Amino acid sequence: MTERHRHRPDKKTGKRAEGAPRRRTDSVSLADRLGGSEPGSEPRGAGPGSTTVLPSGSKAAAVKPQSRKQLREQREQQQRQARQRWFITAAAVLGVVVIGALLVVWLAGRGEDTGMSVAVGRTELTLAMTLADDDGAATSGALMVYDVDNESAGSVLIPSRLFVEGPTPGGLPFGDTVQLGDDAAPGTSLADTLDVVVDDTWQVSDDMLTELVDASDGVLVDVDTDVLSGPAGGQQSIVVTAGDGQLLGGKKALAFATYLAPEENEEARLARFSQVLDQVVQRLPADRADLLATLDGVAATDSSTLSLESLADFLLGYGGIGRSGDTSYQTLPVTPLETGGPNPALIVEAEGLERLRAGLLADSLPPDAGGEQITVLVQNGVGTPGLEQDAAELLRDEGYDFFNGGNALEFGREETLILIPDSAPASRALGDDIASTLGVPESAVQVSDQGSSIADVIVILGADFKP
Repeated sequence: MTERHRHRPDKKTGKRAEGAPRRRTDSVSLADRLGGSEPGSEPRGAGPGSTTVLPSGSKAAAVKPQSRKQLREQREQQQRQARQRWFITAAAVLGVVVIGALLVVWLAGRGEDTGMSVAVGRTELTLAMTLADDDGAATSGALMVYDVDNESAGSVLIPSRLFVEGPTPGGLPFGDTVQLGDDAAPGTSLADTLDVVVDDTWQVSDDMLTELVDASDGVLVDVDTDVLSGPAGGQQSIVVTAGDGQLLGGKKALAFATYLAPEENEEARLARFSQVLDQVVQRLPADRADLLATLDGVAATDSSTLSLESLADFLLGYGGIGRSGDTSYQTLPVTPLETGGPNPALIVEAEGLERLRAGLLADSLPPDAGGEQITVLVQNGVGTPGLEQDAAELLRDEGYDFFNGGNALEFGREETLILIPDSAPASRALGDDIASTLGVPESAVQVSDQGSSIADVIVILGADFKP
């Protein structure tokens, strides 16, 4: 141990130890300060043969005295290590910044309606298309499906009276979704009702379809019946005469696509609409630049959720498959919702929908598809306006799928009726849970004598339902 260590002042008193010599004030060489030795001399403060500069009694490993050259080399090594650590840290920080910037750009891009976006793993694009007058409800619609990788295309034809969910609390006919002031409303309603992914929506006006047909040099269709104009029961004139293989211009094609004769069901009009839609897509320009000019000329994306370029790419792919004769058109399976009115609403037929979801729409099922969804149809048996909407809120809060059945055939019901399909314990438990949800007694639950139903459970609200 050196004198400097041995005679350090006491920490408590600040005084030097008794008998300790005063600190030397003579000059000390640089080699002595660093613990080195002058040539031919022993290290200062070390006993004979000592090779350490550690206080005596230390258990640390011995460290040899270092020369200036060794210290310089050590400092240079430390500097190199410091620079390496800096570069590694800077690279890591830069990587985080780059990833963050890319994430911001990606999220910002998602906020813009620039066109079709395919979920990871999906090769299928879905486009909800509607046909409507500028200030009226849609007469028809189609969920157009184009698989980019598999080169397949087809459409599910959507009737205008289909009862759909989503856009409003109580639901509404599909044709009315175009009047909500939201370009995405038709697609959103189909996504909620069919439980499929709908990527974008394309609202086509009557005038736009007329212009598209004319831009395609007409459409070649089979006219199944005389298309008439004029008031029903009054003086009418024939707009298009029945006959196969007719080339129709824009106005006649529109009249044919939207025509529904008295006593005809919705499928008849959908069949006519599908012919015009298929022909338009096939006969539009196959050159991308020409197609873009055509779509731009009719303001095709004024009421749409996708860009002009994305619409053109979709129609090019779909139309190419159509020209090879490989597109399919099928009407959405529906069943009437009998509520006593002259034009009953239509609801999706469950088994038919499952066939579609297993076929044409198989690649557009949402990630959570497959879970059991209990459907409850509710009718207002009291007459109080909005009563079924109060029930809808309670049922949806408990995870039930609500269908608005409108008004019952008769008002004035005192007790709520909950109809379950059979007397199985599971059905009984379901009915009891719905009764509890609505706050009515379990005695309201009865087994339906009509067998299978358009819904899992039917509720006819009575005066005992107090929202």
